[in-house]
Amino acid sequence: MEFSRFLKAYPARNKPDHRLFFCTRTGSKVLVPHALADGDPGGNGGALAQGPLGALGFLVPDAEAEALGTPALIAGQNEKNTALTVTIVLNLDCNFSCTYCYEGSRKGDRYLSPDTARQVVAFIKKRFTAEKNMLVVDFFGGEPLLSQQVMEDISRQLRTFAHDRGATFFSTLITNGSLLKRSVAERFAALGLHSAKITLDGPARIHNRLRPFRSGAPSFDVIVNNIRNCCDLVKISIGGNYTQDTWRAYPALLDHLAQRGITPDKLYMVKFDPVMDTGENNATMPEHAAGCRSINDPWILEAEAFLREEILKRGYKTPKIGPLLCAIEHRDQFVVNYNGDLYKCQGFLGHAGYVIGHVATNVDDYSDTYKLDIWKNDTCLHCPYLPMCYGGCRYMTFLRNGAITGVDCKKPYLDAQLETLVWQDIDYQL
Repeated sequence: MEFSRFLKAYPARNKPDHRLFFCTRTGSKVLVPHALADGDPGGNGGALAQGPLGALGFLVPDAEAEALGTPALIAGQNEKNTALTVTIVLNLDCNFSCTYCYEGSRKGDRYLSPDTARQVVAFIKKRFTAEKNMLVVDFFGGEPLLSQQVMEDISRQLRTFAHDRGATFFSTLITNGSLLKRSVAERFAALGLHSAKITLDGPARIHNRLRPFRSGAPSFDVIVNNIRNCCDLVKISIGGNYTQDTWRAYPALLDHLAQRGITPDKLYMVKFDPVMDTGENNATMPEHAAGCRSINDPWILEAEAFLREEILKRGYKTPKIGPLLCAIEHRDQFVVNYNGDLYKCQGFLGHAGYVIGHVATNVDDYSDTYKLDIWKNDTCLHCPYLPMCYGGCRYMTFLRNGAITGVDCKKPYLDAQLETLVWQDIDYQL
């Protein structure tokens, strides 16, 4: 037996005679005495392989074969997957005037029409093959709740279709939160709405400056009131887009939520991310003129570790650290634009070169369009972080280069950050 290529070992805090093992392929964590950590993994008649180290993925028969066999992991996950996940862009309209709109010049009076909605439903029914038992629809925009009638029609049809098949249906929603009144949440919860992700860009003084209504009116209190009134009906996740100048203010947002009764038991998840520079947004404020185009920016390391700690120490939940597979690699995951065009990633919406078909026709072969093999090179295959990266974010590469021209390597970021994040998971028992 050999130690896995995907094993990372760190000093064990308060236990100088141990090491912390973390497996990037399985997300497993274990404290190991130096005698085992530094010993022969094939010794003891292979006994170690039969114990926790083998079961948790730290020991493998052949580390080289393990690395070269990594592509089969994705194929295996796709074969075992029994869910179909479709993101539907209901519109590109919005009732906000954010200073960093990701839709940029694409935003406007563009809505999913009733005819296209029927084609979307037919496309989903066709793709929901016999081996599938879960149908997930993610409503997206613009602001999707500006399209409540079509959202209701799609939900009602697909919920009935899935239930008639003996399958599970649920929907999710990415919304600015301003229109998610209790009556709206009740209406869609009855049609399968499971969760909603809502953006709050810091405490009121910052959020209202960055995410006002079109009229210029503040939106923070409206959103917080809606969260309070709806969190018992659907699972609410809070997201936020921070900049180099605003991330230190986010703990005040968490404290304000708790003071307003939005305590950790009321929220499903909290996660904050840096504003991305799309190169085409409508940003007019200096802090958004050059947003993040790489996770390896040094200030992001400090901001992420700090914000994650602030979230966890207050008792809120945040995603734990482990292997992560991009939506592009998921065979049964699609994004449908308001006009019926199909994509593999919502970041590429509106970019003609990344359309992979139309709901009224077929899904084209997108392996070259989205560079599915970009990480199948010797460097990536032998990188200990491959299961957490798979070549990084293709959209980030696109933003930097105008095309998917190479990997978006996360190794500098993970070299600097992973140990801290793993210890956070341990400290807060994630």
